[in-house]
Amino acid sequence: MIRILLSVIAVLLLIVGLLWWQVDRQAATITKVSGQLDSAIAQASSLRNTLRLQRELNADLSELDRKRTEELTNANAELEEFRGRVGDGSQRLFVKASCPTAGVPATASTTGVDDPAPAELHPVARQDYFALRGQLIRTEAALAGLQEYVSTVCRYESRTED
Repeated sequence: MIRILLSVIAVLLLIVGLLWWQVDRQAATITKVSGQLDSAIAQASSLRNTLRLQRELNADLSELDRKRTEELTNANAELEEFRGRVGDGSQRLFVKASCPTAGVPATASTTGVDDPAPAELHPVARQDYFALRGQLIRTEAALAGLQEYVSTVCRYESRTED
């Protein structure tokens, strides 16, 4: 009878040992999976925050693009209006100029001067003036847009580093 009792106790101890081993394995697995879950939750939160910041940046850049495009369109329209006024003669394009007096004798007579009107650009040079002015408008608009773009992007980069 003692043998049977010892055998039952040995079997019960073996079963308890196996159960303990199984519980320990399951606890380790639960701990590992729990750590992976926490890591995945943190990564998902970071990705959500990054996505939110990216959407805000895209909205701000879209507004910046719209504003700069509108400013450029307005500046080009003003230039075309000015070109039209100069072309139809309602406004003149004058050049601030002076003739050098070096080499002209003081006794020279001015009887050959017909009209002391201010100097004006030749029609061919006038087109070059408008082309240069248009390039200047585009360059200034592009520079202002790039400066604002850089300040906007740097602002978002500093927010993501926090």
